[in-house]
Amino acid sequence: MSDSTQPGRDNGLPNRTRAHRGGGRSPRRGPPGRETSAATSNYRREFLAIGNRTGSQKGQIGVLLADIGRITAEVGILTLPVMLYLPVAPVREPPALFETWIVALLTMIVGGTLLRSGWISPPFTNAPGWARLFPTLLVLRLLYFNGTLLVAVHSGSVVAGQTGMVGAGLLWSLGVSGTATLLFPRVVDTWMAGTG
Repeated sequence: MSDSTQPGRDNGLPNRTRAHRGGGRSPRRGPPGRETSAATSNYRREFLAIGNRTGSQKGQIGVLLADIGRITAEVGILTLPVMLYLPVAPVREPPALFETWIVALLTMIVGGTLLRSGWISPPFTNAPGWARLFPTLLVLRLLYFNGTLLVAVHSGSVVAGQTGMVGAGLLWSLGVSGTATLLFPRVVDTWMAGTG
């Protein structure tokens, strides 16, 4: 394969496509639908709110802040239906309903941040990293994140009510949402294999 800008000629000039990618570095390494490069490097791309994107190498704190912002926006915006549902939930005197919600939401954000940064590896898959922002994966996220929060919130509330201890309900909510968040990259792999 030639590096020239014209087919059939090898004049030593780099191909424009490869040059714009940054010397052959492809963001689509690994399974389809997964951001493995974010988990294996400190390079982060940012949106500049004027329609342009930029990227830079960051330190560990910069990576952590960039990933917290990305995952907080992703999980927070896509789980608005559950947040709007909770005040009108048809449960009488729900013990710790809002407390289990906040614990589950924060657990999903922290777990997603650790997965995206590559500090922990998702189980049942060989590739590190979080899910890319594909349109089909936005539908999956909407269903998966809201379903996870509903299960974590209501089951944590039931555990708190049955045991009489709010802490038990919070731990249950943390366990449910943490497990679901760790399994999300594997669910993405399965989803992409079925839709692709």
